[in-house]
Amino acid sequence: MLRNVVATVIGVVTAFVTVMLVDKIGHMVYPAPAGLDFTDPDAIRPYLATLPIGAFLFILASSVVAAFDGTLVACLIGDARARIFGIVVGGFVFAASVANFIAIPHPLWLALATLAGVVLSTLLAMRLATAIRGTETRDGNPG
Repeated sequence: MLRNVVATVIGVVTAFVTVMLVDKIGHMVYPAPAGLDFTDPDAIRPYLATLPIGAFLFILASSVVAAFDGTLVACLIGDARARIFGIVVGGFVFAASVANFIAIPHPLWLALATLAGVVLSTLLAMRLATAIRGTETRDGNPG
């Protein structure tokens, strides 16, 4: 049980570190204007209208990659069924993405693509972890 809790925590931390790193790279490639208040939706709307597609793709990639690597790490460390880690880690990334889209206005296509991507990358990570381990659980019990 402790191993699964630790695996879940490490998976969630891995996911959120990934989001921060990919976002940081995105902000280096597409820097925001000095003094932009990211907590003010009225200040962000005009800024978002000027962003090229590449900037939005960094936002998409941060959540999708985070859901994948966070879930994969948790599945490979833990003893529980992969779907448990997928639900927890992928669920955290999904919920954080929804919160971000509510707090900061984004194009609808980006929100939908991100949420679908998070679900798909979580499922892919679960399948990959199961294939790597050769069984659904580490203790040899079939899934």
